[in-house]
Amino acid sequence: MTTARLSATAHFTAPVTGPARCLHQIRTSPGITRGRLHEDLGMSQPTVTRHVSALIDSGLVEQVSPTVGGGVGRPGSTLRPDGRNVTALGAHVGLRSTQLVAVDGVGRPLRTRTLRLPVTELSPEDAMEAVHHALTALGRDLPSPVSLGVAFSAHVDYSGRITSASYGWKDVDPVSFLDTDVPVAVSTGVGAMAGSELTSSPLSLDRDPLASTLYVYARELVGHAWIVGSAVHQPHTGSAPTAFNDIAGSGSFSPRHGHPLGSTAVLAVARHRGLTVSSVPDLVSLAEHNPVAREILDERARLLSRIVSLAVDVVDPSTVVFAGETFTADPGTVRIIAEGLRGTGRQLSIQRAGDGILSRAAAVTALHRLWQDPLGIGGAAA
Repeated sequence: MTTARLSATAHFTAPVTGPARCLHQIRTSPGITRGRLHEDLGMSQPTVTRHVSALIDSGLVEQVSPTVGGGVGRPGSTLRPDGRNVTALGAHVGLRSTQLVAVDGVGRPLRTRTLRLPVTELSPEDAMEAVHHALTALGRDLPSPVSLGVAFSAHVDYSGRITSASYGWKDVDPVSFLDTDVPVAVSTGVGAMAGSELTSSPLSLDRDPLASTLYVYARELVGHAWIVGSAVHQPHTGSAPTAFNDIAGSGSFSPRHGHPLGSTAVLAVARHRGLTVSSVPDLVSLAEHNPVAREILDERARLLSRIVSLAVDVVDPSTVVFAGETFTADPGTVRIIAEGLRGTGRQLSIQRAGDGILSRAAAVTALHRLWQDPLGIGGAAA
């Protein structure tokens, strides 16, 4: 088996190099001018011109000249992301299903697919071979991928290894099972979700370096990540705080696999109490007129509220973002947690991530290398 020649754990930060910063700003502010890049990024005009020219040559940026009175390189020209001839393939591996994406060089989705993959019933090798096979099929007839990215619901440590009781994996190097010579990045899913905010927000010299955001993801597994300033915090061990585990385990939910507050545990309790449901949306729909269903969802919400309030008390973020089916399917859960947070007396911006967050996590992991070093990978692909 040939393992990937380049693999790394993605550490999501604002771009550092000149070309990467220019590409980021052009991606997030389509139609920007060279003059505005100079103002936004604090670079000299000659430096901006040099980086932009290289990005145009690599196929990641295109220049659009005014229809009247403008020419190539004149001040009226605007810049837009291109990347049409670049492909990256990504996956978000959940406990029972995997979201697959093919994107172009600036993150526009080309294809998506959901793969039913029960990780707990497979060996790590079989699971990763299934992911790789599905990604290869997804990318068929597209330009050869410049990079692969795989995000996991479980924590990925600095060395790219996974130890997860929920997955049934111990010290697993998932990249070692990928038969590819394409560069691979791996990440923790909730960290990639937080990273998606960094990658979609324009850079600013006025950005508050102390601003922080807490991301909470809950579906089959429950996880959290922090954005502090311009980087997603990379935990050392990835273990959930003992206090969080104690709170999660103090309720009625005790799954065989997954998190005590995950979807499987909640549905198992619902069925034990005589409710016929096959999914969380089913349970939410039933809760509109069934008090038992509502009680089960509210118990989980109260436990999550205690966990989130404790995290907020420790980190003191300015913003909290909720992501995952637990929150998108049930507004009542968000309402209970928001009420708990307001009870702390802190002034917080409370937001809910929209649908598609798993695809975005997969995409930003797949594009991590390219966006951090666009002339290294992007130039090689041009």
